[in-house]
Amino acid sequence: MTETIDQSDKLDDRDSKVGPGGWPVPADDERRVAALRSYGVLDKQQSQPDLDAALRLAAYVSGLPVASINLIDAERMWQAASFGRAPVELPRQSAICSWVVTGKDVVHVADASLDDRFATLPAVTDPSDPVRSYASAPLRTRDGFSIGTVCVYSPQAGQLSDLQLGLLRDVADQVMRLFELRRTAAALARAASSDALTGLANRRSVEQAIGSAIARADRGLGMPSVVVVDLDSFKQVNDLYGHAAGDAVLRAVGDRLRRTARVVDTVARLGGDEFVVLLEHTGGPGASAALARLRGSLEAIDELGEGVATNELRASLGIATYRPGDSVASLLARADAEMFADKSQRS
Repeated sequence: MTETIDQSDKLDDRDSKVGPGGWPVPADDERRVAALRSYGVLDKQQSQPDLDAALRLAAYVSGLPVASINLIDAERMWQAASFGRAPVELPRQSAICSWVVTGKDVVHVADASLDDRFATLPAVTDPSDPVRSYASAPLRTRDGFSIGTVCVYSPQAGQLSDLQLGLLRDVADQVMRLFELRRTAAALARAASSDALTGLANRRSVEQAIGSAIARADRGLGMPSVVVVDLDSFKQVNDLYGHAAGDAVLRAVGDRLRRTARVVDTVARLGGDEFVVLLEHTGGPGASAALARLRGSLEAIDELGEGVATNELRASLGIATYRPGDSVASLLARADAEMFADKSQRS
């Protein structure tokens, strides 16, 4: 049987503390908020077929006209989806569901206006669409954090049955499974497009990005450039210090390139000791200036890790700017040729 809370009961707040305005927050709220944000579901499009379907089911099993998925962030309640009314965003202290994340089970009140905790909240006092009969099931992560709720309500008072409340909890469990699947899919997508050692884009990902940039350039939308970076004497680093030291060098170089490039650019590791930077909308003098910045950033590295001295490693760089008729392969090949020319000039 589903445990519920009605007007005469109190939330179990043994593991909660009082927040601003007297509203409760879990004692480990920072970890709870971090868990919520790890799902990447905040501030997304608020009309999604799977979430909308879950809310239609929640409204049906409860018999109440309004249903929503409410995510309780650090200082706000954000609705990931809503059925029966437009989605809203509220200060956390104004949201009834802020109380629900302090507990573990469904909360139900037959008339929120008669409950001392909720009677003065804006959602309850709103004359146009007041909350009266209210039920809310927490969205519980596998680690036991309540990151939000599946909530249903009506402007008329009324009691829900234990069966209805149990079904509402089942809907909340299914919503959490949707969130878990989305997080897993996102992680797999990142793994498929990222270099495992450096976290940069991998060859497949950067080639796709270059292809897209070329397609835009063919339509007259910008002129991309590509920089190829190759580390000189990297084999000697591996031979002298070991592969752990070599990995540390690759991570340091990748991090420096990523921090030097712009947000719109793509930094990738092609493999071995070779890196690529796609410079979006950057040709002519801008490309030369970007190349100089990248070169200077690598020369300024003051720590390579694992005991490797910075003077033991240098980088050769080459750049190529889009020309009409370029393919991904031809653009990379021209940048590669420029990199080898740079290497030969300094050897």
